[in-house]
Amino acid sequence: MEQNQDNTVDKVLLERFESEIWNKVPHLENNQEGGKIVNATPLVDITADFKECAKKIYNLDISDSELQVYGKLDSTLLTGSIKVRPAANIIHEAISTGKIKSGQTVIEATSGNFGIALGMLSKLGLQVVTIVSRKLQEGVFHELRNMGIKIMDLEMDICPAPGMEGKKDELVAKATAANVRSQLTQLGFDPSIFDNSITEIEALLGKQDIINLAKLLSKKYNCFCPEQYDNDLNVNAHRT
Repeated sequence: MEQNQDNTVDKVLLERFESEIWNKVPHLENNQEGGKIVNATPLVDITADFKECAKKIYNLDISDSELQVYGKLDSTLLTGSIKVRPAANIIHEAISTGKIKSGQTVIEATSGNFGIALGMLSKLGLQVVTIVSRKLQEGVFHELRNMGIKIMDLEMDICPAPGMEGKKDELVAKATAANVRSQLTQLGFDPSIFDNSITEIEALLGKQDIINLAKLLSKKYNCFCPEQYDNDLNVNAHRT
């Protein structure tokens, strides 16, 4: 199944997203006077802590320095995750351009924080499926489940260490593919669509390329993948 090419904007979904999420998240807003930051992340003065750290850890006495250091208080963000910025920006852009519509499913590979941030979409009627590593801490699994996120857990790292992502193992790939198929079926996805793409899927799993696996599954099942690891908004959003 190919990805939906209908780019008609779901205005009802867009209005709900902007009202319930977008207006509560730091973001850049462009107008005739240029860009401005809306709902900027609160800053906290950490100068004293910074100077104390410099003295205790690095034996540097900068107590007389006039420098001031501020940090972003990310714990105040919606969902409490730093990744809510890029998640909100990517999803807003997708809804605004008709790539996401009501009732659609979002699939993404995540090591935790981005998936937690996507959990905010559940209340809008969008199903979120995350592909994660079983090596995640149990607390992360618990938080994902609490937010109504569907989980596909694999015995592979989402972001393999350098040099590991290209090591192919056909037996592991086939076993993991069978596991993915089983979990997708349990989540209500048509296994025949998976079977028609088994060669591509096993090739990606053989390379431990979970990031592109999420993209492929999204395309085949007519879902949306934020592609956070390749999306410029994942970087630009942190300017807020």
